[in-house]
Amino acid sequence: MERGQEYFAAENFEKARVEFRNALQVDPKDAQAMFMSAQVAEKLGNVADAVRLYQSTIEADPQDVRAVAALGRMYVFAGAPERALPLVEPALVEHPDDADLLTVRGAARVQQKDREGALADAEHAVKLAPANENATALLASLYRQAGENGRAIELVKEAVNRVPSSVDMRLVLANLYLTVGDQGLADEQLREIVKLKPKELRYRQQLALSYMRAKKTDEAEKTLREAVDALPESVETKLTYVEFLASQGSPERGQKALEDFIAREPRNYELRFGLGALQQRNNQVDAALATYGKILEEDGDGVQGLAARLRIAAIHVAAKRFDEAATLVARVLQENPRDSDALILRGNIALERQDPASAIADLRAVLRDKPGAVGILRTLARAHVANNELALAEETLRSARESAPADVDVRIELAQLLNRSGRAEQAVALLEETVNAAPTNVTAREVLVRGYIASRDFDAARRAAEDLKLTAPTLAVGPYLAGLIAHGQKRYDDAQRELEKALQLQPTAMDALTALTRLEVERGRTSSAVARLNAAAEADAQNPMPRNTLGELYLTIREPAKAVEPLQQALKIAPTWWVAHRNLAQARLGAGDQEGAIAAYEAGIQATDHHVTLVTDLALLYERLNRIDDAVRQYEDLHERNPKLDLVANNLAMLLVTYRKDQASLDRARDLSAPLGNSRVGAYLDTHGWVRFKRGEINQALPVLERAAAEAPDSKVVRFHLGMVQSKAGQREQAISNLEKALDGGAGFTGAEEARITLAALKGGGAG
Repeated sequence: MERGQEYFAAENFEKARVEFRNALQVDPKDAQAMFMSAQVAEKLGNVADAVRLYQSTIEADPQDVRAVAALGRMYVFAGAPERALPLVEPALVEHPDDADLLTVRGAARVQQKDREGALADAEHAVKLAPANENATALLASLYRQAGENGRAIELVKEAVNRVPSSVDMRLVLANLYLTVGDQGLADEQLREIVKLKPKELRYRQQLALSYMRAKKTDEAEKTLREAVDALPESVETKLTYVEFLASQGSPERGQKALEDFIAREPRNYELRFGLGALQQRNNQVDAALATYGKILEEDGDGVQGLAARLRIAAIHVAAKRFDEAATLVARVLQENPRDSDALILRGNIALERQDPASAIADLRAVLRDKPGAVGILRTLARAHVANNELALAEETLRSARESAPADVDVRIELAQLLNRSGRAEQAVALLEETVNAAPTNVTAREVLVRGYIASRDFDAARRAAEDLKLTAPTLAVGPYLAGLIAHGQKRYDDAQRELEKALQLQPTAMDALTALTRLEVERGRTSSAVARLNAAAEADAQNPMPRNTLGELYLTIREPAKAVEPLQQALKIAPTWWVAHRNLAQARLGAGDQEGAIAAYEAGIQATDHHVTLVTDLALLYERLNRIDDAVRQYEDLHERNPKLDLVANNLAMLLVTYRKDQASLDRARDLSAPLGNSRVGAYLDTHGWVRFKRGEINQALPVLERAAAEAPDSKVVRFHLGMVQSKAGQREQAISNLEKALDGGAGFTGAEEARITLAALKGGGAG
């Protein structure tokens, strides 16, 4: 235990882990050894082990408030205040003046939007323990959110004066200085941190970025060059320096620096793969293929050669050359059937082919052998998203984060999912932490800006967009997002300027062109938007996107007939692009040409090898036209081609039970929907339950539809179906409640009239 404590104090956590583990072998029930093992696991980023060990500590000694507070803090960091509060509140009854417990409760209250309660806890904790860094950071954050920046700065300055070696407090202080625009004092803190932690790259990265904010490009370059000298064995440091040169100077300068590093270390494959990646980012695809090809030639079926094959396969996937990619992946899997990267790529190919079910089945099989493989978990999460299983996607990403808490890509994807599911504040908290850990990661900064936008914090979004512009000054994404923010704040001239800047940097940046088009239409400058899109189309004759955007513009302003020609031109350039096919069909439909719309959909379905969206759209059109047999035929054809697509099985089963009464159709619907009974997607469970209801299987339908309502509580259709089943099951009050929710605010779903009649009968005392 003494040796472990010494190693822990010296931040040699691996050796500390060994000593504490040895202590537990001597006495497996020693609470102190468990607690220190948990502390080490947390420092090493082994979140699952840390949680388990803290729980074991509490079981061994329920009075160990350190373990209670530490475990509660981890729950808060994981975005689970509902788990943290029941843990710490009983401990606070016995220890009302424990600063760590108060801080955890305060942080949990922040996540539950109880600002007053959080402030009371944080102020009490700091009063009790002025040197407690977590309490100080929480209170400073609350002051900042309330606009009391001066008060926050004074608080953290006092903490730094008490503990000058505290990196965390200096980081908080630097960020506060940046908030009030005092760049010089922020840089001073960052320089002190570099002195305290000279071997940690991220602090040098943060200092370089700060210099960039102040337009001190030479100082930023010097900082990163010094990092290379200070960390001569670090490939990451060299690649960071190269990325800086490429983004701030020119791609050629960055590439030259990397080639110089490779010349000194010709067998360093990490650097050579870095060169290939840099060439890809610079649109030098042939050069990248040559770089990877040389590695493949040298190493054949060795580890590096297999990795090179996968890099080449990924390029083929990006170019939609799926057959070539699949051949390369198959060769890698022949040599190593459990190669994670190969299996991830095979899953990505399945996703590109709109086959998420195959990707999910494949990846789950791999996870049985490699339960903590982060890359596999990330791809599996994307497959769940593609299959509309957002809860499973989140669960998968949280598992990946437990396996690799420092993995930036996992954090980014989890934050994107949180944004998508309406939890922008949780996403922002995760991304702020991520950006501090990886200051030069452009994607992390981009998603952070989007998180601020989603949470309507436009001032923070504006500052973050400026940092993104400094981090990636040659990319369009910074001014593009700055333009979106200005648009959201109704600063239309600023928005116009930023979006035009994005297009100057990247004339092919279609997001920026689309956003600028939308802005100009909103400002009544439709002719300017049309002229800009026509100019973009003429400037890049082989790019279908400006023509498609022009077509979408005409659809937006309700002139669908004018949309037809540019969309046809887009399809001449990109005949397999499903988006343009769909827009053309909608233009025909908007112009009153139903048969033309059907023909456009059918042509698109053939050209895109039965793209799911086009098939679904055409089936819905047929349904609206009461051509039910044609709608069924569309889904039957696609289901025969790809029986693993849950969406198609779901829609076909619902179509059959809605419009057909014969036993063969009901049996077919049962067979199609049966696999959906294990889903966590509300719509799929709804279909499965409704099919059982239509077959007269009331007792089997009821629990399924109750699960569907739990997964999709706001769905009027699910409420209607559940209410109908409850009415047949004799649950009158529950049926009335659900049918009222289905009809609340007006209802346009199929069966709405049946819902009204049944509700009236139930309220009148009838059976429904």
